[in-house]
Amino acid sequence: MGDEIGVVITSEKEASAITFPNVVIASDPEMTVNEAIRILRNGALPQRVVVGIDPGDEPGIAVVANGIVEAVYRVPLGQAFGVIERIKQTYSDILVRMGRGARLVSTNLANTLVAQGIAVELVDERGTSPYLGKGTGGTAISDIVAAINIAHTPGIRIGHQEVLPSKGEIRWIQERSRELSEGRTTISRQLAQRVAKGEITINEALKEHKCAKENHTR
Repeated sequence: MGDEIGVVITSEKEASAITFPNVVIASDPEMTVNEAIRILRNGALPQRVVVGIDPGDEPGIAVVANGIVEAVYRVPLGQAFGVIERIKQTYSDILVRMGRGARLVSTNLANTLVAQGIAVELVDERGTSPYLGKGTGGTAISDIVAAINIAHTPGIRIGHQEVLPSKGEIRWIQERSRELSEGRTTISRQLAQRVAKGEITINEALKEHKCAKENHTR
């Protein structure tokens, strides 16, 4: 019977009790099934999986194992860390390669990953975004292909990075707060600096600004 078993799919809690060599930890359903199929076709789990990230408000994310793209995502920035956590549950060892663009976004996300013990490399992403030919319009495709290219590009290993926002970046965050509030509110420079450093989200900053304003008028 044992010779007929190719892969065992189990939970993270029970995985350590299984001695079978090919074990896949269940997380994202499609990714779990894809990884099980890959093992049946090509052998054991890869030594290291590379996760490429094209940073932005909706990062493109690509999972590459043994040179093969196993999964791609494009999610709101606030969900990116959760996606990477699920990827890490499926694979024993991951390396994250992240483009240097969108400096504040990439730095804050990189710091979150490093704090969780995940290896991170910063990659020069120039030339990773493709030309989109006829029938391939839309930034989602470009972001995903860029993430794949970033995953294949060696970068520089980093630790925790200090975030020192520029005046232009602070101004951009303030302008973004005004857009999100439909022109009703512009957050202060102090709140914008906290957003830039990843201490709070821009929506949390808007709430703090509103509460402070209401308290002041009482």
